[in-house]
Amino acid sequence: MQNWCASVPGRTWIIGGELININGNTQSIKERLLNELEELYDKKFESRELVPVELAETIARISHEINREISVLINRRGIVVDISIGDSGTVSLPQLDNRRGKSRLSAIRCIHTHPGGNGMLSQVDISTLQKLRLDAMLAMGINEGQPGEIYAGCLSAEQDVDVYGPFTLGEPRLNYLYKIIEELDASAKNDIYENEGEAEKAILVGLETSQSRLESASLRDAEDSLSELEELAGTAGAIVVDKVLQRKQAQDSAYYVGKGKIEELSLLCQARDVQLLIFDDELSGAQIRNIEDATGVRVVDRTTLILDIFAQRAISKEGKLQVELAQLKYQLPRLIGLGTQLSRLGGGIGTRGPGEKKLEVDRRHIRRRISGLERELEQLEKRRDFMRSTRSKNNVPVIAIVGYTNAGKSTLMNRLCGADVFVEDKLFATLDPSARKLILADGREAVLVDTVGFIRKLPHDLIEAFKSTLEEAVHADMLLHVVDASNENAAMQISVVEGLLDELGASSKNTILVLNKQDLVTSGGRINSIGYSSVCEISAVTGTGIDRLLEQITEGFKDRLREINLLIPYNEGWVLPYIYKYGQIINQEYLENGIQVKALVKLDKIGKLEEFILV
Repeated sequence: MQNWCASVPGRTWIIGGELININGNTQSIKERLLNELEELYDKKFESRELVPVELAETIARISHEINREISVLINRRGIVVDISIGDSGTVSLPQLDNRRGKSRLSAIRCIHTHPGGNGMLSQVDISTLQKLRLDAMLAMGINEGQPGEIYAGCLSAEQDVDVYGPFTLGEPRLNYLYKIIEELDASAKNDIYENEGEAEKAILVGLETSQSRLESASLRDAEDSLSELEELAGTAGAIVVDKVLQRKQAQDSAYYVGKGKIEELSLLCQARDVQLLIFDDELSGAQIRNIEDATGVRVVDRTTLILDIFAQRAISKEGKLQVELAQLKYQLPRLIGLGTQLSRLGGGIGTRGPGEKKLEVDRRHIRRRISGLERELEQLEKRRDFMRSTRSKNNVPVIAIVGYTNAGKSTLMNRLCGADVFVEDKLFATLDPSARKLILADGREAVLVDTVGFIRKLPHDLIEAFKSTLEEAVHADMLLHVVDASNENAAMQISVVEGLLDELGASSKNTILVLNKQDLVTSGGRINSIGYSSVCEISAVTGTGIDRLLEQITEGFKDRLREINLLIPYNEGWVLPYIYKYGQIINQEYLENGIQVKALVKLDKIGKLEEFILV
């Protein structure tokens, strides 16, 4: 088989007022054979029969008689959409223009013959499958005019090609592949943006209830949250064409904003040619199903949107595993409401009964995958703990940069360390944590760690999945809380970060409030820094205030204590008085081989105790 081409010579005729083609090399082929092929356009085959027996027998016989390859394209409704004739070893396919997005399958499968008898897929078959994103590429060997072995190629979730076979015509196993195709397409449907050349249009939907108005710190809290959702949607690749804020007494359990508002949104989607509704809150599976049924467009909630952005941004193995874990944990309780795509049956091969419900299969598969991911992340966490203990033993102070997303944390790291951490003016531009060496004002070395940005309504599953990464803040000796001082919602952003740090158990850390982007601050845009003993105004872009920040960091370590565990031999009598002089003992226990001590010691005095520190 050859790659598709824009137009292929062939024979054209009219059926039912529509122009129909038999593409390719039709020269010198008998009229009766062409007529037989033409008749395939009139038939409707069983949609879930991957290789219809009647069709296969027809093209096998004709392919043998003319000694040329024949390809047939069938859509998921069982209708033939193209027939092409090649030569003895190749056949060209027409260009498909019904692609439903860069992640979705084309909803068309290709069945073609190999007159030589070998049904194995060629490399060209595989590349065509990938390029056209076919549901399946099926090759059928021909033996004396009869269908022989059939091999099938399907795309995998990793966008590779899985080859199945050999099968015989009519074999039940062959139709099982249809389930694989459906599952792949269903997972691809969850991508936030689908067209490579054309971004997806979206309408944003927010809800302000009486309760949320009472709890909000600002009268514009709902509007601000919706504006932030617009930034998130843009980061994900969507084009926001409208924003709708509904004010209600309480959230509607079935339709979130109420059935009447959903009907209005349905009309608005039609008028604005919108394919996506993004809601500024978590939705239940039932709510998603109800809204999709009522509007006919895809529905994504704020959490799914954030998880999708994280999936785009993850680079390291740990980052990708953490994102997948968060996505699966979020999906699991919502499977019950995801509509008809999860009502399929997954019965065993050769069984007459319905078998096990597909929903239960999906749940069990997700639970297994979650367990596997947690095991992998546990191993990575052990490695991270080892690196932390090594830094602690070597008396290297650790500084973690924390803050709201897009506050300029990575830009600050690059400025302080001369690093090359990826920087972009988008939400969650940095996902994977970065650690760089920092030279303090007194010449000592420290480690500066850049962490993932925080945001309001940060998904709980994401916090849990990224806990080992976020704990860089917990284990750090100092925090640099970076704030975009030019943002009118800076006070709210500070509050969100403080709340998440408190949840992680890092709120009591020695912290410098770094008011960044001073080059963009207008007069009167000062921030209330009450509660912070150390505040520094800087611009990471221009370098203003960076020297002063380094001095404050260095000063902050002069009298800082670190908790360490030691085993002190009985013949090292100088150690305990040394600890009392430069710190304090929390507890001590007398063992056979020495005194086991937990103590707080000044950072710059730990080096002398290095040989006694327990890792």
